[in-house]
Amino acid sequence: MSEHSDLINSLTLFEKEFQLEKSYLNLQAKEEISYDQAFLMIVRVVEDLLSKDFNGLINVLYRIDISEEKLKGALALSNDNPASVIAKMILDRQLQKVALRKKYSS
Repeated sequence: MSEHSDLINSLTLFEKEFQLEKSYLNLQAKEEISYDQAFLMIVRVVEDLLSKDFNGLINVLYRIDISEEKLKGALALSNDNPASVIAKMILDRQLQKVALRKKYSS
């Protein structure tokens, strides 16, 4: 599989775990996608959740195995926008899941 398909699979997992509509990110229309594009898609969702449903965001982060301690540590070490820090953690975790599934499915 290519980096593109790993990113698509990661974003598909993201849609599912964040209970977004399957067409929310419009992944079917994407012929190519870069890490930066995937990151920006997640940032938009995280920004929305930060402003509208912070507790819901924390619950989903816990479910996808990003602990509150990891989150606090990453936020404390970074000068970036909190949504960007969280989005990077989410995307990296989703890519890990895709890699593990590929490893154990073959």
